[in-house]
Amino acid sequence: MKRLGTTLAGLLAGVSPLVAQAQTTTPALPPSGRPTSVPTAPVQDDPYTDEIVVTSSQQRGAVQGDIPPEIQLNQADIRAYAVSSVADLLNELAPQTGSGRGSGRPVVLLNGRRISSFAEIRDLPTEAIERVDILPEEVALKFGYSADQRVVNFVLRERFRALTTDLEGGAPTEGGNSTQQVQADILKINRDRRVNLDVKYQGNSALLESERNLLPTISDGSGVNQAPYRTLVAPSQDLNINGSYARNLSAKVGATVNGTLEVQQSEALRGLALAQVAAPLALSADPSPLTASSRTITAHLGTTLNGDGLPWSNSWSWSITGNYDRTTSKTITDRGFEPSGAVRPADRGDSTSNVGTVDALLRGPLFKLPAGDVSTSLRIGGSISDFDSTSFRGGVLQPTKPLTRNIGSGQLNIDLPIASRRRDVLQPLGDLTINGNVAVQQLSDFGTLTTTGYGVNWSPFKPVRLLASWTNAEDAPTTAQLGGPLITSPNTRVFDYRTGQTVTITTITGGNPSLQAEERHVMKLGLELRPLEKTDLSIRADYVTSRIRNDIATFPAATAAIEAAFPTRFVRDPDGDLVSIDNRAVNFAENNTRQLRWGFNLSVPIKSSLEKKIAAMRAQRQAERAAAIAAGKPLPPEGQARMFGQQQGQNGQPPRSPFGGSLFGPPPAPPAAAAAGGGGQGAGGFRGRGGFGGPSGALAGRLQFSLYHTWYLKDQIKIRDGVPILDLLHGDAAGNNGGQPAHQIDAQAGFTKDGVGARLGFKWQSSTTVYTGLNNTNQLHFGELGTFNLRVFADLGRQFKLVRAHHWLRGTRVSLSVTNLFNTRQRVTDQTGVVPLNYQPDLLDPTGRAVQLSFRKLFF
Repeated sequence: MKRLGTTLAGLLAGVSPLVAQAQTTTPALPPSGRPTSVPTAPVQDDPYTDEIVVTSSQQRGAVQGDIPPEIQLNQADIRAYAVSSVADLLNELAPQTGSGRGSGRPVVLLNGRRISSFAEIRDLPTEAIERVDILPEEVALKFGYSADQRVVNFVLRERFRALTTDLEGGAPTEGGNSTQQVQADILKINRDRRVNLDVKYQGNSALLESERNLLPTISDGSGVNQAPYRTLVAPSQDLNINGSYARNLSAKVGATVNGTLEVQQSEALRGLALAQVAAPLALSADPSPLTASSRTITAHLGTTLNGDGLPWSNSWSWSITGNYDRTTSKTITDRGFEPSGAVRPADRGDSTSNVGTVDALLRGPLFKLPAGDVSTSLRIGGSISDFDSTSFRGGVLQPTKPLTRNIGSGQLNIDLPIASRRRDVLQPLGDLTINGNVAVQQLSDFGTLTTTGYGVNWSPFKPVRLLASWTNAEDAPTTAQLGGPLITSPNTRVFDYRTGQTVTITTITGGNPSLQAEERHVMKLGLELRPLEKTDLSIRADYVTSRIRNDIATFPAATAAIEAAFPTRFVRDPDGDLVSIDNRAVNFAENNTRQLRWGFNLSVPIKSSLEKKIAAMRAQRQAERAAAIAAGKPLPPEGQARMFGQQQGQNGQPPRSPFGGSLFGPPPAPPAAAAAGGGGQGAGGFRGRGGFGGPSGALAGRLQFSLYHTWYLKDQIKIRDGVPILDLLHGDAAGNNGGQPAHQIDAQAGFTKDGVGARLGFKWQSSTTVYTGLNNTNQLHFGELGTFNLRVFADLGRQFKLVRAHHWLRGTRVSLSVTNLFNTRQRVTDQTGVVPLNYQPDLLDPTGRAVQLSFRKLFF
């Protein structure tokens, strides 16, 4: 594989923020560490190039295996999202990376290799990304993960250096509060070395109930409106410091060290105490509302070793990851006054968690079959964790037993090729591979838990790929779910489904030591289709069924069925009014779901008029170079230089841009190197979607569409034996937000050209109805909800004339975002058409439409 610099480096330095200093580069090596093409003469690295041209069958940094990426984004695609960091990009890609088999973040790889944690790369600027590959869940097995998350592989540029600064501020159009963010990031990449330091501060001011269109909150008939003393959005602050360092220890071994420190704090207002409400005259003095404050400090240290080759084979790769995480959390909740007027002692909850993990992974071919290599991955790991918590309720220490958990684990995955078109083995079947995997965990507090699975990867012909997998897994509750401190929260507003009333109660949260391990059985049938060879269009459909026994879930809504199943969790007064709910996690007997998720992604390149001119100039320049090489004469650049008002270079070299770098890229390769494949358009030249003159050139734009529709066919919960099954699609609810919408749509559209663009996102869910009351005689109707999010941006560094006049604009981008563009809120009504107090629109979405302005600049 070989990387070539492109022409016009200096010109593009003025019209793109993707700049790093031009440096000498050598042909890039594939993940195996061995070259696949003849080395050429050194050339300048052009940081504006959108794609790296591949001269072998394996792209640099690609995930090796028999399953290709479902979606692949080059630099022009990434730039069209106009986001700042890897974490922001991953959030934008949520529709493409979502999985019906799991709800967590996808597995993240870097350059086709494992990382210790997402913290290693989450803050890297998107300008440093060369390519993004999105792969199905089955690929996670090849890296020692479970098959319930998709895989996203980020491939970084070989050279990049920049200081990135970002200032953001926003506020709802209805006023009330504001958000702020300040971020500074330093990144330097030089092939095998990477240094990154990121500091980010986020702040959010308070939003009170009195600042929204809500009915007054009156307590105990006193006539006192508590809205000015209750927050809808609690003020919060978040400071995050993240650093990483990576380098090669040898030709085939790379190491990374990462450390993070995060401090979060918030303080919510929960209304006035009863004693204050009973004596409203005291309010005119200095009312002191009840508060609930929290402070969390998280520290992380991670390290990774990745290597190619083992003593018995150079085809194997290995990795070792180690992590240590420490989290301390403190909460303080005011309790008000005693009837005598004395102040009740505040409730407190403190917890400390320590987790250390080590994982080792081996990947490689076992032996050969006619259809290909039988490949395997073996992961062995262990972890040590402890969780200690204390809680004070009513001034009394509540005893909590410290929890420790030691885990030893192993996982084996084997891929067996059956048919291959390329190798002419059972060719009528196309490409066919079967897979088997098994994992074992030995937990000190739960015994042995196992996971088994198998699957099929079949491509009957090139544009079509079918994936099928079956998984049976056992999962234990976390130590926090088992032993978290008990926290009481007074003055919490909930809807009582049994009485159909909105009430203010006390809720209890914390750990539940009685939780059991759950058993998960999942089947997935997937289809991937690429119908047009020359168009970047991919269509995907996944059908997933899931059955979970002893499902670990947060405590559901206060329905009559839930109260009948867990009577000890509810406290009512003699009149039947709800007083408190114990919201600690529970085990459901069984949870059954079926869903179909399908959608498509389309990316259409747009070539600008300036790009066409540059492509023509590049072709002319290459012809002149070839003639000069043949005649042994230097290349005169005067004609092209005058097109941009520049002066001729010295000593026969191309002219220099006012922004640094050559207007026409690196000098031509010597004849010997050209004969070996360098310096021209042969095997190492620009072709297809790669290359400066192609549709993904440095100034190229994008027109992008994506649409995904999820259809929930079944969602039922069996609470326990002898209790009616909850059907969340037909009248039942497990939470305060209604049942499960049968249909959900997630769509995105984007347009960018010459550094100016816009993105529009749309989310929609269908309506649901929940039956309430002791005999389900009443109902709540949750209306459909559709929201639009708009972002417009201008990459000022790509406006050539503007940058020539104002050099400081180089690397600058200004963005304006509007979330919930039409200020849409869900409407919830009862059987009479009245909106219950707890479902007032401004309670469901206090922020509504919000506007955010971002100013981002890269210093090179």
